[in-house]
Amino acid sequence: MVLQRIYNYKWLLIALVILTGNLIVYQLSFIDTLPIEQINGMVLGSLIDCAIIAPALLLLQKGKWSIKNFIAFVAMGIIFARLVIPTAFIEPFRYIMWSAIAVEVALIILELTILFIFIKYLPSIIRAVKLEREQLIFAFPRIVAEKVKDNLLIKILCSEILVFYYAFCSWKKKKPSGFTLYKNTMYIAFLIMIFHAALFEAVAFHWFFHDRVPFLAWGHTILSIYGLLFLLADFRALALNPVQIEDGKLYISNGLMKRAKINLTNIVQLHAAVQDENIFHFKVLGNIDEQPAFVIETKELQIIHGIGGFEKKAKYIGIYADDPSILRMEIESAMK
Repeated sequence: MVLQRIYNYKWLLIALVILTGNLIVYQLSFIDTLPIEQINGMVLGSLIDCAIIAPALLLLQKGKWSIKNFIAFVAMGIIFARLVIPTAFIEPFRYIMWSAIAVEVALIILELTILFIFIKYLPSIIRAVKLEREQLIFAFPRIVAEKVKDNLLIKILCSEILVFYYAFCSWKKKKPSGFTLYKNTMYIAFLIMIFHAALFEAVAFHWFFHDRVPFLAWGHTILSIYGLLFLLADFRALALNPVQIEDGKLYISNGLMKRAKINLTNIVQLHAAVQDENIFHFKVLGNIDEQPAFVIETKELQIIHGIGGFEKKAKYIGIYADDPSILRMEIESAMK
């Protein structure tokens, strides 16, 4: 399972290795002693790594090629290179830096225009969500997509709004009825362990790098704080969105990490087990079961929504639940 996940994210991991290598090399003390020709060659190599190779790998991972995405990734790669390469070394390539910044500014202006449209419709979106019977984690992204242009920025924004809502505004909400997915697992224990480890690691990393690479130290600290908020929000989303069957649809989510709304008419059969490597496992952190309680087979590929607006399609969906036999009976009964 672990090897399979590593393989699924191989392009992302390779890109991270390349970017990390470029970050580390400029922290080495002997760099200043190199001839200017070697330094220029090293900087040029870093620009190629950050502006061409890493963006191409990230787009391979994403699986969606477009000129807009490639230009945006290239510009971000060049800006990343500007942050990690010392100013004295980057001076001969300053025109490349400014061109990347100009492209990034143009893209930001375009995305801000979309963002303003979203803000304009936000009051009506909130009113519509309040009238919905559907769970918030499903209703909010759907209504936003109906009222605003379906755009990656909007999808990411929806995910971030849900993170902050569940982290700060959901504590007075009562847990609805449904089938839970985490109570008979080690989810809570894993969550506490990761929370403590992330907190200690953030403090240690910041202390170690705050004098050496300040922007890296503060960037890591901000990401660590966000990560802790995300863990908290994920727990609340998982508790407040149990598996439900309503209006001919099966609603299932693993907190903020993944969710699916499956039409019962799209379900072919429920299997006790399926020998297929492409099963999508709806499995929470801390669930040590090696096989799902049962597997849903769909007629058409089912869309699985992930964090940040990313989507995946699957024909076989592995279900893990606290009361799997009762849940299976309910689904089979609703299908009749």
